[in-house]
Amino acid sequence: MARLVKGFLAVIFLMLTACATQTGLSEEFDRSVKAYNRLLRWHEIESAGATYLDPELQEDFLKQTETLKKKGLSVTDFRILSSKYIPEKKSGDVIAEFDYYILPSNRIKTISYHQDWVYQESIKSWKLKSKLPAFE
Repeated sequence: MARLVKGFLAVIFLMLTACATQTGLSEEFDRSVKAYNRLLRWHEIESAGATYLDPELQEDFLKQTETLKKKGLSVTDFRILSSKYIPEKKSGDVIAEFDYYILPSNRIKTISYHQDWVYQESIKSWKLKSKLPAFE
């Protein structure tokens, strides 16, 4: 009987641990998404890429940021329209919207930015698998 109770308690403990881990990943996902998009908003594009972008995409990302800087891109605001954490895949899907202008124009434009995120176990961090949108 004592073995049965111990086994039952062990199963409950494992279930609670799994739930706590999923909650932690979900909260970390939300923090990463907000931090990345805030960095873009405050003209810290290189820092956003270095911190949150998948290493395989960083070289192209840096080239794109140089082009955007030369064009005179200025992001004025952003909104997270949807954010979905997918626990079974340890991934996330985000749709953000950015308001921006490109000098010399002062006309504000809006663009949607679909972001695919994945949790990388090896570095215990969320990484973005999407390029920047085509700010035009």
